[in-house]
Amino acid sequence: MTEQNERITEEEENLTQVRSIIKQLNEDKPSRERHREVVVRADGTKVVRVTKKRKVMISSHEKKRRGRKNFIFTLAGAFVVLILLIAFLFVRMASMSSSAYLESCKHELQQHWGATSVQVEGAGVDGTSFHLNNIVAEFPESCMLERVELVGVEANLDWMSFFRSKIQGTELTLQNATVVLRTGARMNMPQAQGNGLWQFSRIACKKLSVMFSEGESAPLMLKEADAYMYYPHASGVSSVVMLSSGSLHIKGWKTVNITESKFHISARGIEDFLLRGTTDTMTDIPEQRRTSIVFSGKIGPDADFAGPYSIVADNMNFADFTRGRFEEFFTARTQAAAHVKGRNLATITLAREHEEPVFNGEFHLRNICLSSFPAMMAITEHIEPAKRRFYNPVSLHRGAVKVEHEGGVMTLEMSGEAMEERDLISLRGKISLNENNELSGEISYGIPMLLARAEYPDGRPDPIFQQNGDWAILRTHLRGTGNAPADDMAEVEARAVIARRERPARIPFSEYDIDKITERMNAKPQAGDAFSSPFGTDEKQTPFLPNESMNNPFETTEDPFGNSAPF
Repeated sequence: MTEQNERITEEEENLTQVRSIIKQLNEDKPSRERHREVVVRADGTKVVRVTKKRKVMISSHEKKRRGRKNFIFTLAGAFVVLILLIAFLFVRMASMSSSAYLESCKHELQQHWGATSVQVEGAGVDGTSFHLNNIVAEFPESCMLERVELVGVEANLDWMSFFRSKIQGTELTLQNATVVLRTGARMNMPQAQGNGLWQFSRIACKKLSVMFSEGESAPLMLKEADAYMYYPHASGVSSVVMLSSGSLHIKGWKTVNITESKFHISARGIEDFLLRGTTDTMTDIPEQRRTSIVFSGKIGPDADFAGPYSIVADNMNFADFTRGRFEEFFTARTQAAAHVKGRNLATITLAREHEEPVFNGEFHLRNICLSSFPAMMAITEHIEPAKRRFYNPVSLHRGAVKVEHEGGVMTLEMSGEAMEERDLISLRGKISLNENNELSGEISYGIPMLLARAEYPDGRPDPIFQQNGDWAILRTHLRGTGNAPADDMAEVEARAVIARRERPARIPFSEYDIDKITERMNAKPQAGDAFSSPFGTDEKQTPFLPNESMNNPFETTEDPFGNSAPF
């Protein structure tokens, strides 16, 4: 009995120990979850109902088994979804190459572009590549566009294209694009309507041509330019078009080979553009002989495409801008000038109602040569021998000429400030040619006053000159035609002969110091120099007479550069 009791006591101790371990485990990981809720009985009393849920302890082996099972189910589900997605993409690719889809493309493009008709040929999708052989859109008469043709369209589509069923991606490439503007059209940008079918951030075109519907007789044509367009902002309303090659054909003028260009285009029109090119036809021309021309401006709403537009030209024949009408006696090369705010820059207006473009404004020139006028032979006699080569014919290194057109009359205006070289020569005046090539206007030639005063002992210039500051001015009136220019130098010389009778004998060049006179002309003018003696400060020299006594006997007292004649 005692042995049996001891065995029972030992079993109870083992059971108590097991229970203690289980209790400890339950304290570390609670095995019950409790949920309390208030329940109303049928008699109206309320009791609290406690629902207990026992947790079952899971071994690490069981957890791994269940994890593998969940992974297999997840992988199988993803595989099924991928299969369905691939099937969907294949179905969508096939549908986007179908005739029904192409027909819907035509209608959407027609609506979005505001076209009257759209024709699409050879479109299809091969994987993620989109290709189209030809697309032609025609526009209503109210639109400035008449026709747009795109050839050889290619693009890589992004994955969203197949979900949205739209042609979209990063870059679209065109082999050829032709844009035809309506004859006499004004800037009237087409307003996009509906949903855009094609959405690309960049568009490249290997050969872009823009022309008017009259073809070769149009005022302007752009041929086979390498073009690139991108949208600087996410809205897609504003775009930038870059040109890096091609040719610009200007009716009645030269062909410009484009080197670079940038157009900023908005929904209103061309906000601004700059096009740079050359008129050279050979690529191996030395750099110092190359020509360049820059067109710039903008085309606002309802503006005429004829311009005017600003131009800056370098190393081009000035006759190119004056129809060659003054080339018989006035030649020069253009020189590029910076765009200065407020300056009257040169402009071009394209041919609309005439056969040639019209150039106006200020042209910066170099290597200026003025010839064929009798006055030049007369003025050469008063120039020191070492400098006579600059007067026969008259040559200037740099200057600026203003070109004007009015009622069929073309005028060149030379201002003294822009057309003079210190201690050498000064030119002023206006030269006009009418539609009958009849020449009119006046030219005033200037030589340094110090040199003119040195010719006579009394320090007064020869009677053919008028004094104007530091210059002795010979003023002539023009006549004849552009091919046979003439002036009134014979009359001026006849009057000067009478005036010279009352003057002392002229001093030969060999009797006075030309070097000293040249040194004084090159020196910085000082106060009082206007009436200094060209022979220095020797008191024996005859002092200059007052300014008003220096005029010729037959001159008026009016400004020699004014509009009235001296006789």
